[in-house]
Parts: sequence; structure tokens; C-alpha cells
Amino acid sequence: MRIKDQKRDGSMTIFVSLVMLLVASVLFTLLEAARFPGLDAKADMNAMLSVESAFAEYQKEIWDQYDLLFLDLGYGEQLMDLTKLKERILALNQENLNPKTEGWINKSVNFYRMNVTQCVIDEYELATDDGGMAFFSQAVESVKNEVPYQAAEALYEKITGINNVEESADHPEETMNQAQRTITEERNRKKEENRQRQEQGEIVQPLEEVENPVETVSAHKTSAILAQTVENPDALSVKALNLTDTVENRTKQEGNSPGYYNAGFYEKILYQKYLQDHFGCYTRSNENRVLDYELEYLLVGKASDQENLESVVHRILAIRLAANLLYLLGDVAKMEEALAAATALVGFTGNPGIIELAKMGIVVAWAYAESILDLRTLLAGGKVALIKSAENWTLGLSNLSGAFSGTQKVKESEDGFSYEDYLQKMLYFETQEKLNYRAMDLIEKNVRVWSGNQNLRMDSMAQRMKVTVCYEAKPLFLRLVRIGDISDETYQFTYEKKISYLDT
Repeated sequence: MRIKDQKRDGSMTIFVSLVMLLVASVLFTLLEAARFPGLDAKADMNAMLSVESAFAEYQKEIWDQYDLLFLDLGYGEQLMDLTKLKERILALNQENLNPKTEGWINKSVNFYRMNVTQCVIDEYELATDDGGMAFFSQAVESVKNEVPYQAAEALYEKITGINNVEESADHPEETMNQAQRTITEERNRKKEENRQRQEQGEIVQPLEEVENPVETVSAHKTSAILAQTVENPDALSVKALNLTDTVENRTKQEGNSPGYYNAGFYEKILYQKYLQDHFGCYTRSNENRVLDYELEYLLVGKASDQENLESVVHRILAIRLAANLLYLLGDVAKMEEALAAATALVGFTGNPGIIELAKMGIVVAWAYAESILDLRTLLAGGKVALIKSAENWTLGLSNLSGAFSGTQKVKESEDGFSYEDYLQKMLYFETQEKLNYRAMDLIEKNVRVWSGNQNLRMDSMAQRMKVTVCYEAKPLFLRLVRIGDISDETYQFTYEKKISYLDT
């Protein structure tokens, strides 16, 4: 029996078409549902990546020379321009979202197509904000691993020890000046009295001419201190700054998000470590800087190296005067020597108060002359004992004038304090805002020289920010099936990102 083949035409019913459309709709809806969190994650990641990339363009010279990370919002101009930063973040975003490819072999399907639509700089903190505490915080962080807490405590004790010695003296130079006036007045009065008695025919014993240590020292006090203490005054730096355009003196740009920073004793010790590591001074200057005596500028803030050094030397002189006076007052033999000298000068008065005043004036003059020798040793790079003993005291009362002529120095002490130790004491008690601004003065002016950018300003340097970035994307898989009108629908993504160099 033969069966006849039958050829049947294929066909699809309306019902099957509807079922397939429904299946496709479900499938593409699931694909789009899976795509949405991918878009969300990509936008989130790209927002942080673009902000970090913008912050990676930190000012190079400040990092290389000062170990600080700041983003220059001036971008080569004097005043900061947030628009340029926004444009940079937008450009980085768009480049990451839709990278350019060349050649057909590199072509690929991007299922996460989206665009960045907006960038807003909500908050930003500048180096100079809050009295320069943003700068302070980075400086502290850069050396935090170099100074253990116990070492900071030891340095703090040394600093406070110097300060306690300085505060122990009650205006010694005023005592010396008052003694000089009294001695001169009393001796002149006695001379006039003798003259009048001689005119009346009386025989009087002439007033004995004795050396007046107070007068000897007072005569040299008016001389330039650097000429008395520096080995080669002609070799002093002649560098100077124009103070009209400094961070400390000009009107500064301000951020809108000040931070909150701790400035306890440990942080201040760390800050001093940072300053000592990155700025020079008279005994240790750095090359290619706008000033040679940088730590002195931080303390004084005057235009020239010599002005700053002179002021610092006067401050150290006051400390050494107090320390030497403290020693003399406790040395019985030297106090008896001073009393003998005072008696020879004004003992004729028979007034114990005047003799005591003269004695104290002589003691201060003695301590002052010894302090000049101390300074010579310190400025030559040596160390001097904070409180001396009979063994390391140098100057005799009969040779005070010798302290101001020649190059005589005091005996060095291995466990004594150096010139930089005294700078550290003064830095610790200096106003924090002044130190911050003056340090940034030097950084700004040095970096201008190194980078060639004369518009660079520390009050354009950003340390941290909060940025909002917005994205949009259109549905992809839902467009492959027509379910309603989705032609105008878009996904919107908004992300707020915070970034700070302190977190690095």
C-alpha cells in the first residue's frame, strides 16, 4: 500500500504571536531590570573615580618639596575658578562612560550607555581656612609616624623648661637701667658735695674712681646685636620679601566647609617637627629659597632675613639673661663679688637700699655680658647649658668689657640646648595662625620660583570637597518591544561624593 506525501504550509496564529510577544516582553523586562542596578553601580563608581582623578592632579612642587597634597583651584590663574574643576570632572566622567575606540576590531556593545548631566561643588576647604588649620592638619599627618608620643612629651618638657626659666626673671634689664641711673646720680651728687666743701676750705677725700660694670655693659647694649654675636656679619643673608602680597597680610579667598582639627600639645610638637624638617634657619639654611632664615621668618614675620634674625637673637638673649641671672643669684661667691663692687661704687652713701640696687644692677650686667658669649656659641652651632654651674661659667666680673670685643665664646655643653632648641621653644608658644600663614607665605613664594607660576596662591589650594554628580540613561531592552510610550523616559542617578587628601 502506498502512502502519498503531503506538503503543509507553515503558519502562525494570532494567539501564538501574542504569546511570543508576551514572552519577549517578560524577557526584556527582566534584562532591563538587571541592567538598572548595573547602571546604578557604574554611575556610582564613575562619580568617585572622576572626583579622585581630578584630585590626582595635585600641585606637584608642593608635594615634592613639602609633602603636602593640595589641588590648585586657580589652574594657573590668581583666583580660583570652580567652573574649571567642574568641567574637568564632567570631561573625565564622559570619557570613562563612553570611551573612544578605533577600528572595527575594538568595537563592542555597551549595554550601560549613559551620560553625565551635571556636576556641583557643594563644599570645599582651602589650605588657608580657619586660620590655616587645614594646612596645619596635613603638616601634622605627614610626620605623625616619625615622633612617638613619649618623644613628644620629652620635647615638651624641654620647651617648657626653657619657658619657665625665661618667666623667672622680672624685667632684669629695667633693674640694670635703674641701677645705672642711681649709681650715676649718687656719684655725681657726691662729687658736687665734695666740690662745694672744697670751696669752703674743707679737706675732703676724693671719690675713688672704680670701674662701673653696669656702665660698661650699658654702653655696649646700644650696639647692633648681630655685630656682637655673629662670627662674620658681612656674610649675613641680604634676602628680603615683599610683604604686601603675603598670605598673612592680604585678603584671602575662603572655602565654605571648615574642618575641625585638634591642636593639643602632641599635635603642636608634630607641627614643629614638620617645620624643622621643611624650613631652614641661620645655622641650617636650604638652597634655592626666597629667604635663608625661614624659621626666623615664621617667628617674626619681617621682610628681610637680617631683621628676622636680629629679632630672634634678641629673644634668645632675653632667655639666656634670665638663665644666667638665675645661676648668679644662687652662687654665693659671685654674689659677694658683686656686693663688693657695689660697695666700692656707692658704699659712701651708707644707704643699704642703694647698695642693694647697685649690686643687682651689677649682677644683671654680668649675666648680660655672659649671655653675649652664649649667643656666639649658639650661632656658631654649639650647645649651651640651660642653667650653668661654676665649672662652665666663663666671664669674670673684672672683664665684662672683653665680652663685647673679640670672638670669645662660652664653654659648650653636650647636654645643653642648641640654637634650634630655642627656636623650637619660641615656635611652640607663637600664635598658631601666624605660624600657619607665614609657613604658607614661604611655600607660596618658593613654589612660584620653582614652578614658574607667579599666580600660584595658597588660598586657592583645596584639601577636601563634597561634590554632587548627576547622570542619565535611557532604557535599552524595553525599546526592543513596544509597551506603551517610553520614548521620553530616562533614568536619573545622583551621587554625593566626599574626598579629602587627609584620608590618603
